Amino acid sequence: MWESLLSYYQIVRVPHLGDQILNTRLLVEETKVVVEVERENSGWFSRKSLSKAIKSVMDKDNEVGIMVKKNHAKWKEILASLDFMSGYMDKFVQNLQDLVLVNKKA
Repeated sequence: MWESLLSYYQIVRVPHLGDQILNTRLLVEETKVVVEVERENSGWFSRKSLSKAIKSVMDKDNEVGIMVKKNHAKWKEILASLDFMSGYMDKFVQNLQDLVLVNKKA
């Protein structure tokens, strides 16, 4: 998931098992950086549904494709920034320290 967000390419997901399904839902519904291939009524994927998903991210005039590309670029910029991980860890440590102080006062 991390590697796909840092790539230059649009993302089309075909989830099969456990965490793939959850990660796809996160990327489709929350961050809106992915297009998921729709399942047929049988639960399988068809060539038609795969083609539709790929075309939606490749078509420069498709609203979904435009949104996905825009959001992907934003997330890539955030994740690739030099201070992202260190800033995240600094904030995490600060939150832990704040929790310890609150619990000491209580």
